[in-house]
Amino acid sequence: MFLDNLAEVLLEGVRALSDYFTGEEREVFFLFRRVISLTIAFALSGAIVALMSPGAVLQYFGPETDKRISYLVASVSGAILAVCSCSVLPMFASIRKKGAGIGPAVTFLFSGPAVNVLAVVLTFSFFGLAVGFVRIVGAVAVSLVIGILMYLIWQKKEKVTADQGLFTQEEEERRRKVWQSALFFLVLLGMLIGQYVSLYVTLALSIALVAMIIFWFELEELKEWARATGDLAKRIIPLFIVGIFIAGIVGFFLTEDIMVPLAGTNTYARNLLAGTFGAFMYFATLTEIPIVQAFLESGMHLGPATALLLAGPSLSLPNMIVIAKVLGIRRSFTYFLLVILLSAVVGLSAGIWIYG
Repeated sequence: MFLDNLAEVLLEGVRALSDYFTGEEREVFFLFRRVISLTIAFALSGAIVALMSPGAVLQYFGPETDKRISYLVASVSGAILAVCSCSVLPMFASIRKKGAGIGPAVTFLFSGPAVNVLAVVLTFSFFGLAVGFVRIVGAVAVSLVIGILMYLIWQKKEKVTADQGLFTQEEEERRRKVWQSALFFLVLLGMLIGQYVSLYVTLALSIALVAMIIFWFELEELKEWARATGDLAKRIIPLFIVGIFIAGIVGFFLTEDIMVPLAGTNTYARNLLAGTFGAFMYFATLTEIPIVQAFLESGMHLGPATALLLAGPSLSLPNMIVIAKVLGIRRSFTYFLLVILLSAVVGLSAGIWIYG
């Protein structure tokens, strides 16, 4: 009896993996498009890591930088730097040590994992345009509001000693013009989006990409790009597959009788509960997406699901301990509370906007 139940539970995990890669109709074309999508997403993230200098971005958090620029860069830096929950903490500690104010620093801390390129791509893939749009806009907006509120509450009570000179970067040799680099990243992004429009669009952009690689890039750059892409894939894909498998098992146990009373309606209390759950749970990189999908299939409302998608990647219990060491107890708890409260607000708004 036990073995029969165990086999049924494990089968749900396998079925979840099959549904993700081949769809419910088990189509070969669906599998092809899914693999192409993931390949382009990893290539784009690898290019960001290998071909863009983090120092060129982090310097905008310096004490002498216009705060409006600092907040703007911090709110979108997750997409620029391709940071995840495992790498954002040391970067956050570093920019604080180098003199970044608490406002831009915590804006970066929240937005980093939330607007990770891979996370955004997979959000669109799993949940559609509406939820993907809400995740991007909501994450940027929440990060800005949190940063400004933390500044208003705490900035006047702290004295940050800037470690002068650490934000300056040696002038990098520019092998390409700015418009060439911009066009390169736009073509990669276009390939990612174009496959949902037409494979011919993706093919045309692929030819353009090959031409750029031949004429604009040196061999060492291409090797570094391939290395960065491979490192991302090796680190994330196993966790992601495990996450989908676990999500299938979670969906087996979380019936509508359990999920609907907890988060089946779009009220602020339900969103607050989902945001709090996400803040304390640990989600490995990208695993929050299939797990939230399992919750939705079990009866969770899209509003609380959105709150969970926002709070989950940015906080966890281990994450909180590290943040407390950098910011101190009182500042940290202020940040934790703002993340939960504002994620719930966005979740509630998203549920109303999407469902009416």
